[in-house]
Amino acid sequence: MFLEISAVDLLVFEFLGLALVAMCVVVVALPCARKSSHRIRYE
Repeated sequence: MFLEISAVDLLVFEFLGLALVAMCVVVVALPCARKSSHRIRYE
């Protein structure tokens, strides 16, 4: 029981961790993409 519960918790924790990392990457990448696009338009 404990091993099964810990395995499920690890999978859920890893999934949430990857989701948080993905969100952070998107939040950081979008402003950079917008700035680069604006720079290209201004040029």
